[in-house]
Amino acid sequence: MDSFPRRLRALWGIRWRNIPLTAVAGIVALGLVGGALALAFGSGSQPENAALTTASGEHKPASGAVERIDAAAAIAKESAEKKAAKEKAAAEQAERARVAKQRAARSEQRRAALEQAAAEKKAAEKKAAARKAAERKRAAEKAAAEKAAEKKAAEKKAAEKKAAAEKAAAEKAAAEKAAAAKRAPQWVLPLTSYELTGRFGQSGNNWASSHHGLDFAADTGTPIHAVGKGEIISAGWQNAYGNAIEIRHPDGTVTLYGHMSRFARTSGSVSAGDVIGYVGATGNVTGPHCHLEVRPHGGGLDDAIDPFVWLKNKGLNP
Repeated sequence: MDSFPRRLRALWGIRWRNIPLTAVAGIVALGLVGGALALAFGSGSQPENAALTTASGEHKPASGAVERIDAAAAIAKESAEKKAAKEKAAAEQAERARVAKQRAARSEQRRAALEQAAAEKKAAEKKAAARKAAERKRAAEKAAAEKAAEKKAAEKKAAEKKAAAEKAAAEKAAAEKAAAAKRAPQWVLPLTSYELTGRFGQSGNNWASSHHGLDFAADTGTPIHAVGKGEIISAGWQNAYGNAIEIRHPDGTVTLYGHMSRFARTSGSVSAGDVIGYVGATGNVTGPHCHLEVRPHGGGLDDAIDPFVWLKNKGLNP
């Protein structure tokens, strides 16, 4: 069995910081009790529980004291081990908490990163959608503008084509009119179907003096034509001439058409062959006919000449 001092040194070697205060107090109390017992039996008496002296002179404590010291040391060691285990568990728990906190932080970072990525993706998609919408709008506007331009160009082309067609038609009509005018006779007879009944210069009971014109007898309502182009200068009732029209021609000659039943024209320009009225029996007559007078200078009766000769000179055959 180890000596008492060696056991004390062993107890002293324990890491006191790991032993609870109650255990330390117990060890100190045991030490004091052991010392008191040694003093009590130090007078040379040797009871059963007193310290024994070995042959080498080394003192040994009683077996009961050693057991109490061993128990205190065991309690202190157990307490230290429990404290160490508790501190280890606390450290492990703290480490787990730290790891959990780190994991939570990393998880939060990942979540924030995912949210940011999702937000950036959404923003990019929104921007792309806006860009596509703008592109579609520009394309639609461009297509509409092109369609409008095409429509305008087509309308312009159609208008130009129409104008060209109208111009061509007008030119054609003018050419045809000019050709027709060129082909048309410059002078015509006043009636197309008639019978000459009164000659220029005749006299008798039918006239107050001599006859100053040429009579073309025909049924009432037969059309009367202007013998040449000119301007109507008079249209109305002229006493013995009845309903009469006077036309002045470009050379100044005036032709008179008398005894009409009614007028077809009363003013304006006329061309050769235009219908100006209809055969009748108005005025001093013995029957329906057209009285034609020719006055080369536009004068009165004294200026009248023979219409038959005048018409012959125009290439006509009354």
